[in-house]
Amino acid sequence: YFRPRSQRTRKRWERLAVAQRRGETIPPIDVYRVGGLHFVRDGHHRVSVAHALGLRTIEAKVTEVTTRIDPNGIVHRGDLITKDLRRVLLDRVPLSGRALESITVTDPWSYAELSKTVEAWGFRLMQHEGRFLDRETVARRWWSEEFTPVVRMLRQAELIGDRTDAEAYLQLACQRYRLLRTHRWDDEVVDHLRNDPGP
Repeated sequence: YFRPRSQRTRKRWERLAVAQRRGETIPPIDVYRVGGLHFVRDGHHRVSVAHALGLRTIEAKVTEVTTRIDPNGIVHRGDLITKDLRRVLLDRVPLSGRALESITVTDPWSYAELSKTVEAWGFRLMQHEGRFLDRETVARRWWSEEFTPVVRMLRQAELIGDRTDAEAYLQLACQRYRLLRTHRWDDEVVDHLRNDPGP
C-alpha cells in the first residue's frame, strides 16, 4: 500500500502519520472508481498512512469512470485486462443483447483471437457479395449466419465439451482450417473434427 521507498518520501510519510494521529485535517485523496476498484490519482502516501494506522475509511474525491463494458466483476487489476480485451472485441465486433451475452471465454486472449476470426469471416463475406459491409452488419450476420448455426451443429455432434460455445467455435474453426484448409461447415467437416478435435 504505497510504502515509502526513499528517505525523502519516508520523511513525508512520517509527517503525514504524525498529523493523522494528532487529528489534524488531512486533504482528501483523489481516486478514480471503475466497478469495485479505486485507483489513487493523488494521495498515495495518505492511503499508505491510513492503511498503516488501521483506518477503514478515508475522505476522498471520487471520479466515477463509466465504461462501455459492465464494470461488475472488476475486483483485481488483472480483471481490467480481461475487460479491456472484451472491449477490443466489442470495438471490432459490435454485438449487443443476447448475441453479446453468448460470447464468453475463460482465457481473455481468446477475445482478441475471436475478433480476428470474425473480421476474417466478414472479409470473406464481403468478397463473396462484392460489397462493403460495416462492422455492425458483419457482427450481426456472423452471429446469426455463422456462430449460432455452427454452435448448434457442434452441439449436435457433441463437440462442445466443457468449453463455452465461443471457445468451442474458436478452437474448432482453427482446427478445421488446419486439417482441411477450408472455411465451410458441413457434415464432412464435422466428421473430421470428431476424429481429430485438436488440443
